[in-house]
Amino acid sequence: MNAIIIEDEKLTANRLSKLVGEHTSIIVIDTFYSVKSAKEWLQKHECPELLFLDIQLGDGTGFDILESLETFPQVIFTTAFDKYVLDAFKYNSVDYLLKPIQPDKLILAVEKLKKVRVQGDFSEVIGKLKTQLSSPYKQKFLVKTGLKYASISVSDIAYFYSESSTTYLKTNLGESMIVDHSLDELEALIDPLCFFRVNRHIMLCDKSITSIDSYFNNRLLVTVKPEFNENIIVSREKVRLFKDWLDS
Repeated sequence: MNAIIIEDEKLTANRLSKLVGEHTSIIVIDTFYSVKSAKEWLQKHECPELLFLDIQLGDGTGFDILESLETFPQVIFTTAFDKYVLDAFKYNSVDYLLKPIQPDKLILAVEKLKKVRVQGDFSEVIGKLKTQLSSPYKQKFLVKTGLKYASISVSDIAYFYSESSTTYLKTNLGESMIVDHSLDELEALIDPLCFFRVNRHIMLCDKSITSIDSYFNNRLLVTVKPEFNENIIVSREKVRLFKDWLDS
């Protein structure tokens, strides 16, 4: 299998090239240190079977290179992103190497590459990955249900609420699950365009709201679906912000 390395840190690129030569049967035919040089080369040459591709390059991103290709090769991303962001790679079944790259991780990635190709339309997979990596907000939560774990997409969550010092999420299907974050923490993790904390105990997704009614003392009464087990009151000091949020 032929490959090229696209990595703007020369020491990292040289180390990766050496590791590939020592530990795999892959042939590195060239190395590039910028989006511009890689795109120019790919316009003149047949795309190799594999790209070792950095995400953040000095003059753009690895996605800029992929979007310029007519056909997609296999890709192993190289990245220094933290664990939270790396969940996006796992979720989309795209392989990656975390810097500094270790020989055993390289070998595992290459072996996996030989056995498994990304399922579905690769351009769609890369598009979803790009969207996830460009967003500063969480896209999903890992929650425990009994003895098993489940990954819940934010788009499937109706609201978050606290009860007896524990935080829960409620799915659109009405399932309640414990979340390892306080509501204060969630306010920083969740896209504020989609969720609003109406009071100290609950944070709502706009899509979960079914009705809003006036309530005494200049407050608002909100009804949601799935139904919550007590009245949801928008505190007086948040009424204006809540209306602005719904009208944005």
